[in-house]
Amino acid sequence: MVLTALAPIPVLYATFGRPHTLLFAWLAWATVLAVKAAAERSRWLWVAAGAALGLTVFVHPTAPLYALTAFAAVWLWAPGTLRERVLVAWPGAVALLVAFAPYYLKTLHVLSDRYAIGGHGRTGRTFSGRPVWEDALRFVAPGVHDVNYFTVVAAVGVIALLVSRAYRLLLFCAVTVAAPVLFFSFVPASGDSALFFDRYMIPATPAFLVVVVAGAAALARWAGGLRFVVFVLLVAGLAAVEVRFDLVHRRNTRAIDVAAIVHAVEHEPGGTVLFGSTGTSGPNFSAFDYGHPANVLDHLIALRVPSLDLVDDDACGRLQPFLEGPARPRYGLWVFYAAGDEEAAAATKALHAAPIAGRYFAIRSGEPLSPRALVREGIRLRSAWKRAVPFNRRVDELLIADRSALRGRCAPYGILGDPDISPHWPPVATTHQ
Repeated sequence: MVLTALAPIPVLYATFGRPHTLLFAWLAWATVLAVKAAAERSRWLWVAAGAALGLTVFVHPTAPLYALTAFAAVWLWAPGTLRERVLVAWPGAVALLVAFAPYYLKTLHVLSDRYAIGGHGRTGRTFSGRPVWEDALRFVAPGVHDVNYFTVVAAVGVIALLVSRAYRLLLFCAVTVAAPVLFFSFVPASGDSALFFDRYMIPATPAFLVVVVAGAAALARWAGGLRFVVFVLLVAGLAAVEVRFDLVHRRNTRAIDVAAIVHAVEHEPGGTVLFGSTGTSGPNFSAFDYGHPANVLDHLIALRVPSLDLVDDDACGRLQPFLEGPARPRYGLWVFYAAGDEEAAAATKALHAAPIAGRYFAIRSGEPLSPRALVREGIRLRSAWKRAVPFNRRVDELLIADRSALRGRCAPYGILGDPDISPHWPPVATTHQ
């Protein structure tokens, strides 16, 4: 449990703007319920476990892969003959299919666009260019090399489980860890989301760590009367390796330093309109959220400074109500983030403003302006930013939305027409828009 709690990839995604931590927790508790059903040979518990696993599809579209794997792995682990296991578990299998199949079939066209599975896609696609199994090993076994403390102790664990004839437990762990590796290795796909990401191994992490702990226990037994002390020291050493990676992530997250920009704008006049933020990404924001970089800044600021009125104009449809609302003059506030020193220097000249904490820029309108005048001022500032920081192409998202809203003609884009869940720019064309 300690090693799972400190595992670097789950810890990283705990602060990531995606639902993977919820999926991880849901799958874990549903698997515990399935294990209880198998141990007690209860049909009703199998039904509850099957339903719980099936409902994970409402958390993330990849959930069925893990739900089916968990159900199958627990069934293989379950005591009894083949016939006895089938008779007690089949109601759970029906509950699993009933829970996820209708929604999955209804949204299959969306998933086809996003993941592009099958057809003329390629197999084994990874960001690193390494084989899927190698990336997967580094995701569950933190270390710079394939052979590291975790993989060595896990190898000992496999041998120990075989020697002790704990075949069912080893089979459960092997199936859980191998399923995503085999799926992404051999199923062809062409969508960006179908690349093998580190997060796709999160549900398999506890199973791998079970084997690691089995290895640590086997090594500790060689110490005789000191085996408990040796076991604790081995687990503590492995935990220390994980913490080292966790601290790197925490340092990157803290370096975003949202508090600096919050402190700089918290004294703005009440009712000041905070428009959508933009900027480049860099390692800090990349450690926090994929695809949105500084576009989430306006939301983070608005949560901490309630006196500001957020108008996230990254979509024309969200800006139109502001333009059609009260026409009273108000101050406007625009926030930018420069990840690199050269970008910050160029933005300083273009915006005629000093950076905050070396990276942030907060520009307030010189006087209260009408809604349409505020939008035009935002276009002017963002155009200046774009010339100074051309690498930030996603500023076009805001410029297009602002100009479209001023013309009164809005067209949705992105996944389900919502730019907040669309990491790509320019937006990816999909058939369900």
